[in-house]
Amino acid sequence: MNDLDTESVQSAIAELKAKGYGVRRTPGPCQREASYAFVLSRPTMATTLFGPARSSVFAAWASAQEHAEQGETAASTQRLAPFYAAELPASAFDASAIAQRFGVDVESAERQVQQLRCQSIFLSETYQVNVQFLRHPFGPNLSDVAWLSIKRRDREVVRDWRELQAIKNAIVGPEHEGFELYPAESRLVDTANQFHLFVFMDAKVRMPVGFLEREVTGADAARAVGATQRELPESA
Repeated sequence: MNDLDTESVQSAIAELKAKGYGVRRTPGPCQREASYAFVLSRPTMATTLFGPARSSVFAAWASAQEHAEQGETAASTQRLAPFYAAELPASAFDASAIAQRFGVDVESAERQVQQLRCQSIFLSETYQVNVQFLRHPFGPNLSDVAWLSIKRRDREVVRDWRELQAIKNAIVGPEHEGFELYPAESRLVDTANQFHLFVFMDAKVRMPVGFLEREVTGADAARAVGATQRELPESA
């Protein structure tokens, strides 16, 4: 939806509305007061899907367009059940109950509750993703960063790179770059089967390391050069 005239924009929005998309203000806690997100609601859906927070109505519609195109052309690439916005139960915000359950002091539990109130929760059949927005962590010249805290709902280990990539694509967007941090041992946190991705909210940001061009090959092509590769989804 970039560089379109007003008539084309209105036509694109009308098509999205016909598919069940809309845009709403997201007056949620902490850093989401002045943001907007697309919503997707259809008669066949049990709950409404909420898209990522964006800074303007137009940006939210552009995100809806990206989501619609992704659903049409890359659903088989993700191989994941859809994510839906969710809310934590009231007990998750009871600092006293948390302190008693986990054996921590109430002050520590209150800090945990405050952090939870700043997060958006997305669920699929397999995964729970808590999303928190970090304001310009790399300075004012770079974008905000979405911190994705990812865990399996059965608490088993997540270690399929393709699934983490698909989660990043579904929650933030396929053209947004992110990274996983391997920290200094002095600040290592390893307490649960939970994994963290940090994703730039500006799709134009590129990491100054990594490959410059896309190259995705299947099992046959890899075997031809002496490598081993899993089969790819049809549209990868």
